[in-house]
Amino acid sequence: MGLYDYRPYVRKVTNNKQIMYDCNRGYVLSDGPPGATCVGGRWSPKQLPRCVPGQHPRLRWSRSVRSKRAALLHQWLRVRRAMPGGQSTTVMRKTAPSPKNNENAASAGSRGRGGTNTNAKADDVPDVDAEVDEIEKTPDGSPPAGEGRKKPKGSKGGKKKTGPRKVGKPCDTLAQEIYTKVEIVKPGRDPNITYSHGVVVKVSCQQGYGVNIGENGTARCARGKWKPDKPHCRILPCFVPHSEHGIFTRSTTENGRTAGTVLNETTEISHNEVVEFSCTAGYNVQGPGNLKCWHGQWAVSSLPDCTPAPCELPHISHGQYLLGYRAGLTIGNGSSVMFQCDVEYKPSTVAPVECVLGELRPHTPSCRKDGGEYITGGDITKAGGDVDYLSGLRGSCGPPARVQGSLIFKNGEPLTETERSFPDGTEVTFNCIASIMGEKTSWRIVCEDGSWLGRSLNCDMEDPQDSSAAKDNSTCIFRNTEPNVVTFYRDQPIKEDVVEFMSGTVLLFRCADIGKYAMIGSSRRRCSQGEWDGQRPVCFGLNQENDYALEKPPTILFRHQLGPIAQSNEGTLIVYPGSILHMECLWIRRFGTPKWVVSHNYRKYPEGWSSDPGRDSQLEYRLSIFHASRDDSGTFTCITPTRHTHSVEIQVKAVHCPEFPARRGLKLSTQNTKMNTRVMLTCANGNSLIGAPEIVCLPSGNWSAPVPVCESMECPDLGNLPDTNLRSTILSREVGGQVMFSCTQGFGLIGPAHSTCLPAGEWAAPLPQCKEVQCDKPGVPENGYIQGQGVYKAGDLVQFNCNPDHMMEGQPIIACQENGRWSGIVPRCVQACAYPGTAISGRMSSVKFYYQINETVTFTCDDGLIMQGASMLKCQHNGKWSNAVPTCVTSPLS
Repeated sequence: MGLYDYRPYVRKVTNNKQIMYDCNRGYVLSDGPPGATCVGGRWSPKQLPRCVPGQHPRLRWSRSVRSKRAALLHQWLRVRRAMPGGQSTTVMRKTAPSPKNNENAASAGSRGRGGTNTNAKADDVPDVDAEVDEIEKTPDGSPPAGEGRKKPKGSKGGKKKTGPRKVGKPCDTLAQEIYTKVEIVKPGRDPNITYSHGVVVKVSCQQGYGVNIGENGTARCARGKWKPDKPHCRILPCFVPHSEHGIFTRSTTENGRTAGTVLNETTEISHNEVVEFSCTAGYNVQGPGNLKCWHGQWAVSSLPDCTPAPCELPHISHGQYLLGYRAGLTIGNGSSVMFQCDVEYKPSTVAPVECVLGELRPHTPSCRKDGGEYITGGDITKAGGDVDYLSGLRGSCGPPARVQGSLIFKNGEPLTETERSFPDGTEVTFNCIASIMGEKTSWRIVCEDGSWLGRSLNCDMEDPQDSSAAKDNSTCIFRNTEPNVVTFYRDQPIKEDVVEFMSGTVLLFRCADIGKYAMIGSSRRRCSQGEWDGQRPVCFGLNQENDYALEKPPTILFRHQLGPIAQSNEGTLIVYPGSILHMECLWIRRFGTPKWVVSHNYRKYPEGWSSDPGRDSQLEYRLSIFHASRDDSGTFTCITPTRHTHSVEIQVKAVHCPEFPARRGLKLSTQNTKMNTRVMLTCANGNSLIGAPEIVCLPSGNWSAPVPVCESMECPDLGNLPDTNLRSTILSREVGGQVMFSCTQGFGLIGPAHSTCLPAGEWAAPLPQCKEVQCDKPGVPENGYIQGQGVYKAGDLVQFNCNPDHMMEGQPIIACQENGRWSGIVPRCVQACAYPGTAISGRMSSVKFYYQINETVTFTCDDGLIMQGASMLKCQHNGKWSNAVPTCVTSPLS
């Protein structure tokens, strides 16, 4: 009863193509997947869906009650008119409730001459109101026939029956549950009954529940029955989520459903039911394998998914992998590796081996005995004489010579004595266990095309520079040259490159970050008879330092809340009680899921892929310790799918440093003494702070430096300065005071012009110097001249003058500065008119030495006098005035 979207003429479907299932007309899909995908020549999933007869949804009669009555009356009239003579009566019966009766039952009888009708009375008219109620019950929505006969409205001899209107019965009371809310939208006809006939209610549900009558949630009470149904809240089901390459199946058998049945996306999963998740061949499950439906939601932090499966490199007899790969490592989907075979062996494929959905293609790598090829007419040699059967194959190296007293590592892993072949590119490191050479005891060699490259040293050879120190058994030389290793002496880190220690000195070692590096060697070494005991520590980077390589141990990151954490000098992680600690093991998620192993069974720790904002859920696999207590102390180990491990030892304890002693004038930023607390120290009495301005509470319970004191300090006098041309003026010798510097005539100040007295009792360096300064000749202005000739030194002045009938624009005097530059530019001398003079017994508008071209002056006379001449003079371009100065004379009339 089913058909494919791909019609019968389609015989073959290409890989990764999908088809959709459908059913014949009248049937619908019930159980099973809605489609399938061609994967590797097989259909996935294999199960076929099931087609069942379709049922048309119930239709509600949406006409008004008046229309329904009219329809019944018209139908009754048509039947009556069809009767001969108009004397027959049609008896109409309602649809029987049994599903076997698919048609309306009707019987007809004649009421003619000598005929009788025993089925119904002639004057019976159908109860239209009852018929309207019955219409809504019919599955096909058509009005059924009623019994008896009725007269149409308005016909002769017919009258509409009148009487009291019937009131419908009330409906059942709705259940009052805590997750159900009932709101009356429209009250019923009887105000004394909550759910009387005609009442309209709206039902809403809490989260996780849904109304059984649709999202609208509205129901109406009609004659004792709820329409469309009695509303109530039911627990919501779940729907199977979409997952490419994923398969969902039932985990248990219940309600007639078989366990293991494949579910499609349209399948409803009831509340509290569990389904299992798996992936198609070539894919691995990423996330939870079981999903539980809980109130319409899947009770998991994240939905599972399918990721391409990685490939594990198998062992190759008589062969090796290239570029550092080895048997047992895992490579990701789409990655490829190359391998080579020993002499007289041939590889199974010359192309790189690629990982495709968990399988190595084109073939699993292997090496088989080369039987040789003999060519007619050629030399009796393999491949016919001149054929190079090892063409393009780089040679491997034999075991390197071992050095007495050393540890040998191959690509960061300890070298075993059973390894006899080393592929091209293999790196071997030698570390001497103990030697009078101090720290100069490490070297490495590399295999390149069958030969070892690199200079090999001897752990017993003596460094000429340290020959004297080697003979002195009372001291030990420590060379701080190993990267990522932190060395402590008396709770303080050693920062010097070379330090000599007395016999009996103990040094502590750890990695710079115990989560990002792992240490090989002794964490505690003692100077005895001129040598350090134990093994020299070396810290190597984990997978984060190697681009998250699968063959490296995992990096562990630490994040904390509500309390401090710190790394001790011995390499343990100190956690303050009550703190929240998150440890995130870094591993690429698509290659599998790591796991955490704890050295004790105090409690179960939550773990999973990090989902916090800003974190990488595809890389960080987290274990959390909430509100740490002393019983949480122990070793926490992260194990990757490739079986590489990294461990962190955690110690939960309350670390506090000693209380601060009372010091006069010492001011503290805080009185807290908890681990990792930083305290800023200052002096409140104006004195100087003798000691560190900031101290930290260390994980050992000691302060990082002694508590300082406040003392009065003064800087020395600067009477005898080395530079004889430098002059100083001390404003204050107390801490914070300043001294001003200057130079003698002709010298400029090179450096700061002042210095401050530091808390240590010294003037801030460096002090300035005085250097002889000369300025270049400034130049002579046009139509002018300069006063002063010769060499111009710092402080010298130059004055400029203009020729007659010219005026100056700019500064007449400039100075040679200490920076070798003049204080201003050379001025200009422009043509102008000289002071014209004034009129006796008169006044002029402007009095100046020089007047610019086109500038005018105006003359006026005193009272009682008259002017003879022009009252306004203008300065012309030739530097002359336009007229002579006027005179003021007595008026002839007076």
